[in-house]
Amino acid sequence: MKKLITTLAAMLFCLTVLAQQSAAQITYNRHALNLREQDELYRDALKNDHVTPGFVSPVSVQLLLGSQGVGADIKYGFLPRLSGRVGFGIIPVNAGRNFHFSSFKVHGQLTSRFSNLHLLADYSPFATQSIRVVGGASYLIKGNANVIISPTGGYHIGSRSVTKDQLGAIYANAYWKGLAPYLGIALFRDFPDKVFNVNLDIGSYYLSSPATSFTGTELLSDNDDNAKQFNKNMSGYRWLPVVQVNFNFRLK
Repeated sequence: MKKLITTLAAMLFCLTVLAQQSAAQITYNRHALNLREQDELYRDALKNDHVTPGFVSPVSVQLLLGSQGVGADIKYGFLPRLSGRVGFGIIPVNAGRNFHFSSFKVHGQLTSRFSNLHLLADYSPFATQSIRVVGGASYLIKGNANVIISPTGGYHIGSRSVTKDQLGAIYANAYWKGLAPYLGIALFRDFPDKVFNVNLDIGSYYLSSPATSFTGTELLSDNDDNAKQFNKNMSGYRWLPVVQVNFNFRLK
């Protein structure tokens, strides 16, 4: 009887151990399955650029020099292939030269003032980030282009001589303002590997139609027809090309 009880107790103990081992194995298998599923989801995310091992969002300051003048940006990397930048650009231009207009010499003076705030996004279709598509918009705070054409000397009309002050001057002006969408490409790496790098932007802003004026003084004051033609000619000047070099200094 004692042996029977001992045998039954031993069998019960073995069954209990086996049950615990089976439960532990089931729990382990479920845990391993969850880990595999998580790993698969993680790998899928990597393929779609949602996650990158050890990825730290880079931050840099970018100095601009090009056709939209000089300026600066703050850049932030949201994902390995997607970054954004916000900044400003300023164009201060003053230029003058003498040339012949019809049969007499004149002096032309060009003054241009453009300033903008822009918000752009860079997306790289390639892992190397050597080529990026850039899109966004700019708010044109000021966009003025002014030309003054004035004679450099007197002029003879038949037997009559007139001075340059009597002839007067012509003033042509164009004004742009408001939102301007931007589309372009960027070449070379978005952010420096270490501290500094240089990249390039090529694209264009699409401006609103400009307001214009075309006036004259003294003998050149009758310009109604010329003003209409000037406005018609300038209405198509809505593209502002951008070719600029960017100097990047990485902060993080």
